Amino acid sequence: MLCPEGVRKVGIIGGGVAGVATARVLIAEGIDCVIFEKTSKLGGVWTSNYDGFGIQVPASLYAFPDEPLDGDDYAKGEVVEGYVVRYAKKHGVTDVVEYETTIVAMAHDGKTWTLTTSTGAKRGGFDAVVVATGVYSTPNAFMPAVPGRDKFQGSWVHSVDFTEARICSGKRVVVVGYGKSAMDCAQVAHHVGAASTSLVFRDTHWPVPRKILGLVPFEYATFNRVGAGVLSPPYASPGPIESTVAKIPGFLSAYWKLVSFAFSKQFGLGPLEPKLPLANDIWCGQGVLPDEEFFTLINNGAIDTIRGIISDIKDATTLCITKPDGTTTELKADIVVFGTGFTQDFSFLPANLISKKQDDGLWLFRNIVHPDVPTCFFVGSQATTFMNICTSSLQARWVATALKQNGLPATDEVMRADIAEKMAWKRSTMPEAGANRARMLQLHQVHYHDELLKDMGVPIRRKASALAEVFDPYRPDDYGSVIAGTVARETKDQPSFLKELALFNAACACVVAIVIAIFAMKD
Repeated sequence: MLCPEGVRKVGIIGGGVAGVATARVLIAEGIDCVIFEKTSKLGGVWTSNYDGFGIQVPASLYAFPDEPLDGDDYAKGEVVEGYVVRYAKKHGVTDVVEYETTIVAMAHDGKTWTLTTSTGAKRGGFDAVVVATGVYSTPNAFMPAVPGRDKFQGSWVHSVDFTEARICSGKRVVVVGYGKSAMDCAQVAHHVGAASTSLVFRDTHWPVPRKILGLVPFEYATFNRVGAGVLSPPYASPGPIESTVAKIPGFLSAYWKLVSFAFSKQFGLGPLEPKLPLANDIWCGQGVLPDEEFFTLINNGAIDTIRGIISDIKDATTLCITKPDGTTTELKADIVVFGTGFTQDFSFLPANLISKKQDDGLWLFRNIVHPDVPTCFFVGSQATTFMNICTSSLQARWVATALKQNGLPATDEVMRADIAEKMAWKRSTMPEAGANRARMLQLHQVHYHDELLKDMGVPIRRKASALAEVFDPYRPDDYGSVIAGTVARETKDQPSFLKELALFNAACACVVAIVIAIFAMKD
């Protein structure tokens, strides 16, 4: 039991997509809630970011499960912001928001939570709190310290503040980083007429094409059960498909070598081909879906690439770049943009949760809750997938289900064992993930979503047929009835995946034949 008298009031910290998704389901379940949003708008990162920012997946994959995102694929930020606000208004979320309210502390008196704002005001009486502050938060933008920074006289900004690209016209622009934001900023700088555009980075990471070989949308290789079944490493608790794949000698290795070969050729990576294997790189959260033009600009010399770090500032317009071999080169710049990501702020959390944080993150049951603090939930801030808005919505429904039932779906012993299992699995399979390891789910999103559904007693099969269950990508709208609360709950175990397994075995046989044929031709 979470609360002796039941859960009546919930505080939600953050008004981005995760906070909106949480309020939407709580309101529908008749649970009073309040969103504390630090800015004057709902939408989180979609309210303001670098010039030209947008989603890196098709609109059909980045949407609330019960409301499609209409319009062009790879929608721009302002389109997504408008969509989030409309969704919030439709479900009464805008009526429960306190804007320009920053939470700086949380305290539990053994019965309810009290939240302290940046002005010192106290807001109490919350039976539960949902932390929906997201992974990317503007005040926590990360920029590496550079010796001699005060010598540089040009613009020195993080990508989130790179909101007026026109300042790059006629300027020498250097962008630091190799993720989506860095690639986008370099591309937009070139298009507004920068005198030169250079991309400086420590390491390269694998790009994923929007259409594989220019034909197949990437989600058909990764977002369905056949794609989830060939992921490397397999999920911590492998199902029948993963177990079958693991028994085929050399299959996973050959499969991912083939995919890597195809991606490298499609993008013309050459010397930019990453050292880390494709599967490992994506698993560690480094994969990116660049704009289709990006590598063309690199390959034709429009954007220069330099592997190294800014190690010093020589004078007002000269950067010193140290390369991996230890040599140093100079690079002229008028504008430096850092697409170097964000850090997470845990300072407002209660001491008993801060103490749980380790060097590789905050380890939680289902990436949502710790058994020692059962009325503090995390939605969208401790889990990253390629369908974050869908994942946050499912997490929100999971939380709402627990609150309505006044209890978590597993015992403390089971939750601790699951946390330990996931921790051991990730630490052994993703050594390069660093401080982000605990929250990384990435392409294992189908498996993760299955776990959430099982906890709620909801059927995990969302497709109309066995064929679709194996080959059709899982999209947000497959979970629409779950979020809307209209799905029928399971009263017994679902039958085994026999049809799906048979189809998958046939698919594996075809892929093996293709792999053998391609490598035979290469030899």
